Amino acid sequence: MRAPVTGENEVQELKRQLAAASEAARDAYRDTTRLIQLLALLGQPGGPDELMEDLLAVLSDVFFTDVVCMAQLAGDRLVVTGSCGLPEDDPGFTDGWTAGESALAALSGAAPVAVGGGVRGADAPGSVSRLGIRSAAWIPLSSEPYADTLLILFRTSDRPFAVADLRILSSVAGRLHLALQEREHNATIEQLAHFGHLLTRHLEAEPLLSAAADLLLRLTRADRSWVVTVEGTQAQLRAHRGLPAAQVQGWPRPAAAVDEPPGCGAGLAEVLRVAVTCEHGPTALLYAGRERPRPFARGTLEIMTIFGNHLGVALTNAELYRTLAERATRDPLTGLANRSALVSHLDRLLSAEDRSRVGVLFCDLDGFKAVNDLLGHEAGDELLLQVAERLRRGIRPEDLLARFGGDEFVIVLDRIKQLAEVAEIGGRVCADLNDLFTVSGERVHVSCSIGGVLGVRGGTTPSAMLRDADAAMYVAKGRGSGQVEVFDEDASHRSRDRLDLRSELLLARDRGQLHLAYQPIFALDSRAIVAFEALLRWTHPHHGNVPPDVFIPLAEESGAIVEIGQWVMEQACRQLAQWHRLPEGRGLGMSVNLSPVQLHQAHAAERTLGVIRAAGLHPADIWLEITEHSYLRHEVTEYASALGAAGVHLVLDDFGTAYSNLAYLKRLPIEILKIDKSFVSGVTGGHLDLSIVRAILAIADSLGLVAIAEGIETEEQRTALRALGCRLGQGYLLSRPLPAAQAGLLLRPQEQMPARARNAR
Repeated sequence: MRAPVTGENEVQELKRQLAAASEAARDAYRDTTRLIQLLALLGQPGGPDELMEDLLAVLSDVFFTDVVCMAQLAGDRLVVTGSCGLPEDDPGFTDGWTAGESALAALSGAAPVAVGGGVRGADAPGSVSRLGIRSAAWIPLSSEPYADTLLILFRTSDRPFAVADLRILSSVAGRLHLALQEREHNATIEQLAHFGHLLTRHLEAEPLLSAAADLLLRLTRADRSWVVTVEGTQAQLRAHRGLPAAQVQGWPRPAAAVDEPPGCGAGLAEVLRVAVTCEHGPTALLYAGRERPRPFARGTLEIMTIFGNHLGVALTNAELYRTLAERATRDPLTGLANRSALVSHLDRLLSAEDRSRVGVLFCDLDGFKAVNDLLGHEAGDELLLQVAERLRRGIRPEDLLARFGGDEFVIVLDRIKQLAEVAEIGGRVCADLNDLFTVSGERVHVSCSIGGVLGVRGGTTPSAMLRDADAAMYVAKGRGSGQVEVFDEDASHRSRDRLDLRSELLLARDRGQLHLAYQPIFALDSRAIVAFEALLRWTHPHHGNVPPDVFIPLAEESGAIVEIGQWVMEQACRQLAQWHRLPEGRGLGMSVNLSPVQLHQAHAAERTLGVIRAAGLHPADIWLEITEHSYLRHEVTEYASALGAAGVHLVLDDFGTAYSNLAYLKRLPIEILKIDKSFVSGVTGGHLDLSIVRAILAIADSLGLVAIAEGIETEEQRTALRALGCRLGQGYLLSRPLPAAQAGLLLRPQEQMPARARNAR
């Protein structure tokens, strides 16, 4: 190759132009990257601003806040980026607020911070300070230390943000953070297709390199142009203009021989070559050749160099686009379709004109958390990879396997005729996974709970199918591990009704739909009232009286039981305090049921004692009922011990219906046993039930405990229980649960408390 002969001045000028060209290339790359970030905000329907606005409004309603906002730390100030409850001209949007101690603590510790009992100083900034804020919470959007964005909620009510509130808010904040990132991420990909330079508008390598060959031919006024890419030791001809067929054959070639004859430059008088440098070194070679022996115009090499720099930027963008597209549709761990790709695929299938149907299997691993906790997250990832591979091998070629998130997988079944096929395939999947896996050198066992649904094309939506399949999966999981449950249309309606009830339960208390009924506990000999049991009731405006065995599990699933249980405790204590002020109400006790979910809350004992004392009661006035089916972990034992030490009487409910009775009596400071009504109902007719009740009473007597018989409905049952030595009881024979006003009319001079309960006062 002959280099052009130039004077010294011309060489310096060319060097200057080359430096300017390099700077221009770097600017082009930087500008393109900025463009990608900008496009991320505009490309998807329903951008981040709409997402933030909708979410803040929902948070305001759900958590009963006066102001909820998103704010970003800028220096020592918090600039409001979105709000529900602030006027649009609030200075917080422009000048920002001084960052208070709580906000800084939440950001630096990457953990939520809550304040109750009055919020003062910089913690209640700007116009918020004039509202009389009594409680607030600051939730960081990122779990990384020293993040810069907060979700902030302010209340004028004295009710503090509970631990459960903060946990939910942290989860919501984390999901919001991921959702905003995902929307920006997806928008980046779509917007990149609409803007850019002549080369950067091509987002795939093949058309980009084809356009490069064409443009290079025109820029250099060459007779031939071609583009070669180099990967490892191999070179591949990717695009060309004007090459004869004989020179197009024989690729790929060794990278070291790309310029050796008989190469593409054979028979050409002049050939110029430029290496295209990307972030990871030379990845492409641009060639321009002339058949006749005439030199290229002065500056052609520099033009090719500038063009090559632009092509390098475009290739980098194309690789970035490929990576982003891959991430937008693929789970980074397993390589399976992700949630976004799943919904798109399902939407396409449901929109197709076909007489067959579409099935969905929602799979959740049983036992995965135990493996993850015991062996660590790396082992958990290894297990997920093995599960994904086993699922991949077990599905049909036309089916789609996706990772929905965490340890949840979804299989989309195309061309299904009936629901039985969905159940059959689900059963095969369960059987495939019900096996041992080797993870980090350990043999572990997991199974899978699967919910399946069948969808009609044109008659349902992806979200409805996924919702119903998820609900079916929870039904399967409730039956035990490794089960399959499929929903038909009727079951789907029942599932939606259940979800609707769960949503409405969250607002039932504030709508005045929840109330307490009080059922007296009598001394069976004198019929004197010893205590009342507070029972929660829900009167729905459309469904009427919702049974507790329906709505209590819903409250436990949603976490609402923590707030509702606190309310029940407050109402029951206030009512007992009123009865204590009556002469006939002195010494009366109040029994309150506790959910297992409440038992596992941090600082539960302190909150419970605080409610009792705030009502002006002594802890010994309260009986707390713990169901025998509760999962009593170590912290529950500590909770019970702390309350027992303070004087609260602990009641073991449904005694005799589980297998660990005596173990509970040994671990917990139980004072009172409730004999389950299933035994009481047979005390007059069956030898077995009579023997069980006699045995329970003997246990209670030997341990110095008090026994209460539940569900007494006939005089014969009461007589039999008295003959067995049972002193206390409750049931419809004695009194149904009553509103507070009617229950108060039943009060009569009462028998003293049993000795153990009396001594605890």
